[in-house]
Amino acid sequence: MPRKLAHDGVIVVVIILLCGCVIRLGYNTLNFWIPYYLSDYVTLTSSQKQVFSTALSEALAVHRRQELPKIHHQLMALQTSLAQPMRYAEVRHYHNVFTGLGQDTAALLAEPLAAVAKTFSPQQAGEMSRQLETKLNAILTERESLSAVDKQQERALRLADRAEDWIGRLTPEQRQLLDELAGYQIEMEPVFVLVWQDFIRHWSQLLATRQQPDLAGRMRTALRDLVAFHYPPKQAELDFYLNRRFELLSRLHHTMTEQQLRHLNEKLTSIRKDVAVLINE
Repeated sequence: MPRKLAHDGVIVVVIILLCGCVIRLGYNTLNFWIPYYLSDYVTLTSSQKQVFSTALSEALAVHRRQELPKIHHQLMALQTSLAQPMRYAEVRHYHNVFTGLGQDTAALLAEPLAAVAKTFSPQQAGEMSRQLETKLNAILTERESLSAVDKQQERALRLADRAEDWIGRLTPEQRQLLDELAGYQIEMEPVFVLVWQDFIRHWSQLLATRQQPDLAGRMRTALRDLVAFHYPPKQAELDFYLNRRFELLSRLHHTMTEQQLRHLNEKLTSIRKDVAVLINE
C-alpha cells in the first residue's frame, strides 16, 4: 500500500487507533485525537463538534465494553498458537479474526461520523471529499518519482523495522523473506490505489446523499469493506496476494529463534495486559 495512505486517511487512522492503540494513555485520549484528525478534512462549527463528541463518547464506551474483551481473548488465543510454528491455515485464521475485529470497530465509528455528516452544509460535504482526494493525489504524485526497485527497497526497510519491533533483530534469511513480501506489496500497489480511489468516490456519494435513510448503515458497510479490502472488481487479485502473504508469514514464523519467540510473546503479553486494564477502568 502506498506510504502514508493509512496515516493520511482519517478513517483508517481512527480504526488503527481503536484496534491497535492499546497503550492506556493513547486509548484514553481518543476523544481528543479523533476530532483532531477529522479537523484535517472538514471544518466543523461548535454545535457540530458537540454532536460529534457526544456520539463519539457513546461509540468509545461501547468499544471499551464490547470490543476490548474480544481483542483480549484473541490475543490470548494467538499467544497459545504461536507456541508452535504456525501453518498457513492458522495464519489465515488470525488474519480473518483480527480483520473482523477491525471491521467491528469501523462499524462503531460509523455512528458518530454519520451523526455529524447529517448536519453538514453542501460546502462542508464538498470540503471533506476534496480533502480526501487531494491527500491521496499528493501521495500518488510523491510516489511517481520512485522506481519499482526504490519502492520495494523502501517498503522492505519499513517491514524490517516493524518486524524488529515485534521480534527483535532479524536474520539475513528473515530480511530476505520480508524483501519478498515487499515485492508482493509493490506489485499490488495499483490495486490498493484503486481500492482507495473507489472508497473516496463512494464516501463522496454518501456525503452527497447524507439526508437519505440509514446513513450510518451505509457508512458501516463502506468502512467494513475498506478494512477488509473487499473490492469485487479486483477481489481475485487481492485474495491471491493474501494467500501469498499467509504462506510467506508461515515460512517466516518457522525461521524464528527461541529468543525472537520470547520477544514476541513478551510484546503480546504487554499489550494484552494493557487491554485488560482498559477493560476494567
